[in-house]
Amino acid sequence: MGVKAYFQGAVLVAMLSAGGYYGYHHVGLPDWYWQARLPETIEALDVTDTDKLKHVLFSGEPWLLQCYSGLPYAGQWLPRPYRVHPVFQQSLSQLRGVSKFGILDCEKPLPSNKSLVNKFGLVRRSQPLLLLTAGGVKPRQLPAKDVDSAYAVTAWVKPKAEPRVHKVSTQKTLQAICGGRRPCLLTRFAPDSVVLDALARNFRTVEVVSLGEDEKRVTLSWGRGDEVGETLEPEEAEHFGRRVSLLKYDPEAPKSSGKGGKPSPRLLRGFGGEEDLPSLSRFLERALADSSSDGYMNAEFPTVAVAAKEKKAPSSKPAKPNDNAEVQARRARKRAAARAKEEEEREAKQAQWRAQQERLNKKLSPEEEAEVQRQREAMRRAEMEAEAAAANDIVEEVEDGDEDSVADDDDDVEPDDEDDYDEDTLDLDA
Repeated sequence: MGVKAYFQGAVLVAMLSAGGYYGYHHVGLPDWYWQARLPETIEALDVTDTDKLKHVLFSGEPWLLQCYSGLPYAGQWLPRPYRVHPVFQQSLSQLRGVSKFGILDCEKPLPSNKSLVNKFGLVRRSQPLLLLTAGGVKPRQLPAKDVDSAYAVTAWVKPKAEPRVHKVSTQKTLQAICGGRRPCLLTRFAPDSVVLDALARNFRTVEVVSLGEDEKRVTLSWGRGDEVGETLEPEEAEHFGRRVSLLKYDPEAPKSSGKGGKPSPRLLRGFGGEEDLPSLSRFLERALADSSSDGYMNAEFPTVAVAAKEKKAPSSKPAKPNDNAEVQARRARKRAAARAKEEEEREAKQAQWRAQQERLNKKLSPEEEAEVQRQREAMRRAEMEAEAAAANDIVEEVEDGDEDSVADDDDDVEPDDEDDYDEDTLDLDA
């Protein structure tokens, strides 16, 4: 009886061991086990939560996402839910403070019955399948060559996740940046302002725009008259900031007339306080927290225009009566001296050439041939020096009185920021 029970127990243990081995290597541990082991810095996102998903994908906050599902093919390692890829795991420490991290099922159907793989055209063969969302533009998949190591992921993500202050001086750029659903802060600060850089870093869901400090060169029109306040009621005029204004998307406004058309009207709120970082931060916090239209005014999308630069009048400095004659005479003397020098050198070269031909007609000894060779080299060096001197004589000296020939440095044109931006109007329900 004891031997029989012993063998039955051994068989049971072997069966359980084989089943455990097969389950661990082919089925794996249950999903709840891996979900409980997720690092605290990684958020498990549910694609059915449309509001949260839209915020992650299009709010402008930098998110690095791992898609843990995909359709299998021959030789593919098919990730399972909540399994964090080692490369993604190693990137967490290097990108801490640069972006947020999330993990989600990109194959799960959205309300539109499409998956994120279909929406964004993701390539499943790249493992791990990583997405970067930043700046409110369409999420971008990391190339296959940049997901081989944590170093490659960090080098690709860091520059694209940095905040940015946009410099705007054309209507096309303004519509591309502020024509979407993200709030837009219009300022008259310098593009390299430390305050703007800090605002762009602290408020990643806001487009921070610099129109430049020169209000005469780059003008902003709101369709209410040439000057703000000219045709406005007093309670309306307070919504136009003198140097800082916030544009907010109005969901109740009529939609724009398609690509290339004028954007829809906006909600406008102006700022008239101290232009320091704490005051502007409090203004943005209150304005963004206000979900209703209270405190805002309906306004048309603004128009940017660049004034043409005025040409400088010619110098009215009176010229000296004999300036031109003196310069011409001095240049004539230089040309005559150069011609005389060239004539002397030509005659000397001809004399040397004749002497050389006479020596060649005679049978020379080895010592005489060596002397002729040295003379040829000396003649060649003299010719090269003469050519260099002639080239230097071509360049005429600029006289101190010739100030009108100096170029005007004020004609430099600053390049406009004409990057193409995708509107964050991708509807996950359509």
